[in-house]
Amino acid sequence: MGSGLTKSANPSMENLQSKKAVNKKLDAELEKDSRQEEEKIKLLLLGAGESGKSTIFKQMKIIYGTKFSEAERRIHTSTIHSNIILAMRVLIKHCIQFGLDADFPQEIRDHIEKVKTADENSPIDDALGESVLTIWNNHAMQAAWERRHEFQIIESLRYYISRMEDIKKPDYVPTQDDILYNRVRTSGIVTERYVIDSATFEMYDVGGQRNERKKWIHCFEGVTAIIFVVALSEFDQLLYEDDKTNRMVEALQLFDEICNNPFFQNSSMIVFFNKSDLFAEKIKTKSLRSVDLFQDYEGGEHDFDASVQYLVHRFLSLSRRKNDQQIYYHVTCATDTSNIEVVFNACKDIVLRDNIRKSKLLLDYE
Repeated sequence: MGSGLTKSANPSMENLQSKKAVNKKLDAELEKDSRQEEEKIKLLLLGAGESGKSTIFKQMKIIYGTKFSEAERRIHTSTIHSNIILAMRVLIKHCIQFGLDADFPQEIRDHIEKVKTADENSPIDDALGESVLTIWNNHAMQAAWERRHEFQIIESLRYYISRMEDIKKPDYVPTQDDILYNRVRTSGIVTERYVIDSATFEMYDVGGQRNERKKWIHCFEGVTAIIFVVALSEFDQLLYEDDKTNRMVEALQLFDEICNNPFFQNSSMIVFFNKSDLFAEKIKTKSLRSVDLFQDYEGGEHDFDASVQYLVHRFLSLSRRKNDQQIYYHVTCATDTSNIEVVFNACKDIVLRDNIRKSKLLLDYE
């Protein structure tokens, strides 16, 4: 007869097999994550402060991400109100400094006092909105605005003035365009992810001011592409953080540093020559040659195309890797959604094509 005893399993063997199964699963997940990370298209938005990077970043959300919810739009209300009040105070201050206030009637002085004493963190109500409009429409204020290249003020003020009838309503909720024009200085690194034509794109927006750059310059080795943003219209303006340095010169110096940086030697380079609408308006009355730094410009005084091509050449000629680095460029208006959509579709094709080509070169090398 049988003894009735059953053969017991080896506990240590079972534990070993269980650990192997767990490790195999973890290895598979790590390999999958690594493959997805390698396939991800990483886009880094760079440029000097006030170039319009963050507006382009917001456009990507509008075009490829989820639309701004009402709750998200409401978040921008207080910043828009604050930007208007602060910008109006700057305009008033410089109007007076320029000696343009001599003929101010008492009515204008009363409205100025209202704006100067308003709480910048409070909503713009009907009365305050009327004061803003009355001040703005004064001929002396318009004369000061025409000289805005001599001081620091947000260009979007004029847009918000055109929207004041809605902005001063108690139930005002910012529109998509209001958000695009809203100036919020970027600090640190902001990231968004989009799936476009089955490819995953991850876009990074970083602070452009000098004190922000040290936070990001070393963080992005190996990004798929860099989109460098230049504000065309700022050829005659000075930096916010340094009232002696020309903004275009700062952008040229930064681009020189970026396009010749070994960190980015395998990254596609795309330049957005931005704020074309403001540049087109400015160039009608002011030539590049009015700035000492651009005295070698030989095109027509008020020729938009020739002026743009001159600036394009100034930037692209900085590359010291002309044999192995192709720099693509587009003339853009960051507040125009349709323009940015067309431009980014072209950029997307460039990035995907370059990425496939570089992957093939790496495989051939291996």
